Amino acid sequence: MQLRSLHYFDAVARCRSLRQAAALLHIVPTALSRQIVQLEHELGAKLIERSPKGVRLTAAGELLAEQASRTLKELDRVRERIDDLRELGAGHVSLYVTEGLAAGLVAPVLARLTRDHPRLRFTLCIQSAPAIVRALREGVCDIGVAFFIDEEEGIERRRVGRLEQCMIVAPSHPLANAQRVSLATLAAQQLALPDQGYGVRRTLDALAKVAGVEIDPAYVTASIEMQKALARSGAAALVLPRLAVAHECVQGEFVAVPIDEPRLSRVAIDLCVPAHAQPGFAVVETLARLAHAFDEGGVAQTCAA
Repeated sequence: MQLRSLHYFDAVARCRSLRQAAALLHIVPTALSRQIVQLEHELGAKLIERSPKGVRLTAAGELLAEQASRTLKELDRVRERIDDLRELGAGHVSLYVTEGLAAGLVAPVLARLTRDHPRLRFTLCIQSAPAIVRALREGVCDIGVAFFIDEEEGIERRRVGRLEQCMIVAPSHPLANAQRVSLATLAAQQLALPDQGYGVRRTLDALAKVAGVEIDPAYVTASIEMQKALARSGAAALVLPRLAVAHECVQGEFVAVPIDEPRLSRVAIDLCVPAHAQPGFAVVETLARLAHAFDEGGVAQTCAA
């Protein structure tokens, strides 16, 4: 089996479309189709089923797709290690990040990294904590940064930081000048929150239940940009780390009001990698820079060397 065939099949498996995969690979669809047919002949099994809506992987195709993704990822890591030996300072890093940490924490780190190492390349995916856990366990990403990552087999914590979750409101909001707000006061506001698939929402619901109050958000959306738009218009209050709106607070668009609840004042943010990974220069350097940012942004603890 040729490596090129594996690469082509991986593109088809990810796109679920021969036409889209061919465009991604910069080849014509007929050439890609021939490669898949040849691969099926070599393996003695049908890998895809074609339809007007695209392609569907067979059981054999699903098995090959999973292995192909891992194999190609390992080859990328080998290339990075070879680049390290040649002292090129090159490499690629795949990061899965919670949206609330992307702009304020991760983006500045990546900007400084590319200034120092212009040959580094990054793929940044915004995901929920459960999706980040899956990506780490499956080896799809090199680094995960998120709130509320539970202990999981196949995941190694490299750093744990702490950030305060605040009530975020427009300056015109009646509580914008408050020193602190109680959980009951927060619950009484028109809130814009993510759904219960997100750790911050589950934590709020659990704390509210203990306190005997109900969290009933007026708006449920995982998009922080949508949440910000609602808060900016005065329609909603948010619960976000101050870091997520640091720029807007400086510009006078938002005010961050502390919540009088200890378990929201030191919420864990986790810097994780796949267990037993052997990272190259790009991942090692990115981890070091992110760990330093954790130290600057809050209380951080080293979890592994």
